[in-house]
Amino acid sequence: MSETAQALLDSQTTRKCLPKGRFSSRRAYAQTMTASVIIRGLGAVSGVLAARLLGPAGRGELAMIIFLPMVLAPLGELELPRSLAYEASSAYGVPDHVISTGFWLALALGCLEALVLAVILPIFLPADKLHLLPAAKYFVVYLPAVLLTVSLTGIDQGRGRFGRFSFFQTLPGAVYVLAILGIWYMGAISPQSFALGILAGALLTLAMRVTTDWRVLVRVAPDRTTAKRLLRRGFAFYLPAIAGYLLLRVDMLLAVRVLPTAAIGLYAVAQAIAVGQIGAVAPFVQVGFAAVASETEHGQALETLARHFRLAQLVVVAVGTAAAILTPWAIRSLFGARFLGATVATFCLIGAMVSCGMAQVLDQGLRAASHTRPGIFSNFMGLAALIGLGIPGCAHYGIDGLAAAVLTAQFVNLTTLIAFCMIQLQMPKRHFWAFDVGTFRHLKAAARF
Repeated sequence: MSETAQALLDSQTTRKCLPKGRFSSRRAYAQTMTASVIIRGLGAVSGVLAARLLGPAGRGELAMIIFLPMVLAPLGELELPRSLAYEASSAYGVPDHVISTGFWLALALGCLEALVLAVILPIFLPADKLHLLPAAKYFVVYLPAVLLTVSLTGIDQGRGRFGRFSFFQTLPGAVYVLAILGIWYMGAISPQSFALGILAGALLTLAMRVTTDWRVLVRVAPDRTTAKRLLRRGFAFYLPAIAGYLLLRVDMLLAVRVLPTAAIGLYAVAQAIAVGQIGAVAPFVQVGFAAVASETEHGQALETLARHFRLAQLVVVAVGTAAAILTPWAIRSLFGARFLGATVATFCLIGAMVSCGMAQVLDQGLRAASHTRPGIFSNFMGLAALIGLGIPGCAHYGIDGLAAAVLTAQFVNLTTLIAFCMIQLQMPKRHFWAFDVGTFRHLKAAARF
């Protein structure tokens, strides 16, 4: 047996010896859904302001500056936040050495990733976009800032402290909106100043989150044994996470390398509208992972996963339908007639995000139940479909062809996960169909907060 598998087995064995804590899904959903609404609202405001003030070309340049750091942030974290959340969910309290070890591990990983990015940026940026290199280099500070924050809030997630977890999720967006308003007032509108506003939100959030554990961090040294355990578990979660993140981000990589700047700006608007609905499923991913991880019996963990999946399905389908209906009005009224060329791509990406949201709930829940391989396989199947269809689609049909490839890829991902659950885990079909009376009752109960 590999060291990673043995570490997971030992963790499961230890977990069975622990008393089962009280996990209030209703309160957790109240807090995370409220945060999700706020985040989506702030994202909509900042997205509209960026599009209106910068225009398609400027919005495309902003995407170029922030793209690699935002893509690489999850790639370099080695799933440390999820490992910390799992660690924190296994007991009533979290030892101080876990907090300290998680902090210093995150700092080391974030700084290493920032150094690597600073080296590859001149290679990544095309020759006609090298004037953005100075701004892109200072933005690499975003990597350690975000990794430190998500690692510490991962502990909050595992503890079930979703109030604090949700607050620190909303804070960066609020600071960014305030920064945009300040930039607008001062007349300093540029892609570089907008990127600085995003960075300010990340740094302020980090500073505030660190203060809550400051006494622990200055008093307690990191523990080598704990670090090894966190990294082993994180690595077990890492491959499915990387496969999923690549599937979610490769489309923009193709767009950056193939499309002109104005088309990238149009695609960024299509993404902003479509990806915004992912906020509706985020609470189910966050709460579902903690709920499944807190279960001591494998069968009960799968039952819990199925329940959260059905609830998520209802919400994400409803939100996706509403987003599709409102898309033509939203593009014309909020972003302007210059962005109407993004309409078809937006429809495709909305459909893709419906599948993606449901797949994320299944994938994260399976990881929490110690099934990491299905997510690796399903996401790589989707990634193969995206690359195989996306390159010719982007070349021949522009952003519409690329978005259609994303829709196909996410559907492949979701159906592969469901097939694994039904065939390998023997989960009945009814576990994956949400449109029945029982699921609506669960949703109504969860909504009473």
